[in-house]
Amino acid sequence: MRSVIILLVVCCLCMGHGPRVEHFVFDQENVLTSAQEERFDSLFRAHEAVTGNEIALVTTNGLKGHLDMQGFAATFGDSLGVGKRGRNNGVVIAFSKQLRSVYVSTGLGTERVLTDAHCAQIVDRLMIPLFKEDMAEDGLWLGSLAIVRHLEKPENYIP
Repeated sequence: MRSVIILLVVCCLCMGHGPRVEHFVFDQENVLTSAQEERFDSLFRAHEAVTGNEIALVTTNGLKGHLDMQGFAATFGDSLGVGKRGRNNGVVIAFSKQLRSVYVSTGLGTERVLTDAHCAQIVDRLMIPLFKEDMAEDGLWLGSLAIVRHLEKPENYIP
């Protein structure tokens, strides 16, 4: 009987969906104030509650062994488990003020409704102009809002 209980516990643990994202903002470069981090985290949590999608924001002062921000963002999202298993509905916004680089990485499910071309438009039109004015938080906020608003359109639901 004891071995059956242990087996059930092990099975339940194995059925988990990978690492659970506890918060959605990882300001490794210290570009944001605590209040700003909370603001982004609240936006991303509210979005997850409405759609089930997970969005993470990471700032970094280096690529951590990757050739570009795209590789860094994808690996960061994978290691954290951003997005739901089976839906692949994660988004990682990776930014480095020091490297003057930003990239929006999407999961396989997300990229059907939030294409690389659309992400590039958000970066080029909304984020970079504010980064050039040394307004990193504003650029990240406008980009984040554009992503959330796009993903919350009914026609962009990710099953």
